[in-house]
Amino acid sequence: MSEVLNAKVSGGKAHGVSRRRVIAGVAWTVPVIATAIAAPAAAASGLSTTAALVGAGSAITFTSSTATGSGTNHTGTGPTGFQIVNSGAAFTGAITGTINIKPTGTVTAGVGVQSITSATLTSPSYTAAHDFNATFTYAGGLTAGQTLNFPVSFQYERVTPAPSKVTCSYTLTITLRLPDGTDRILTGTLTVAY
Repeated sequence: MSEVLNAKVSGGKAHGVSRRRVIAGVAWTVPVIATAIAAPAAAASGLSTTAALVGAGSAITFTSSTATGSGTNHTGTGPTGFQIVNSGAAFTGAITGTINIKPTGTVTAGVGVQSITSATLTSPSYTAAHDFNATFTYAGGLTAGQTLNFPVSFQYERVTPAPSKVTCSYTLTITLRLPDGTDRILTGTLTVAY
């Protein structure tokens, strides 16, 4: 039996192809195929953008949610906005986002976003637990190397009875959804003195 197998191997060598040569060829081909398959997945891993809050801990003004005039404003601290930095190629399509502001501990009023410059704010609302939720859209896209700044104006929830002589803290979460379906999540804190 071994003579038959050896005869086939010898016969293969006469034609210039041996088992050893076939196995070596397969061994070199598999990594090349694996690399070729992995390349498209890496290329589709998302846009080259970063996002960050701007001016965290800055002095800010909270206007009344019922917009009754400057005499009703309160002061506090928090970010003055957020930015998106595009370090890759230009892209088009809407950037959408959600905003959630939750009280830290027990509070009798919430805080929210009054407006975002260059973006359209929709569906702002407060829950019974004084959480604030809203969505927003920026339709402009980003050019290569562009940094977009989004100044944010904040408000406090006007309630009866109004909080008095107390400072309340809140957790801010902004989730940005880029046109490729990837998210950038920003978190910070807000305080307001009533």
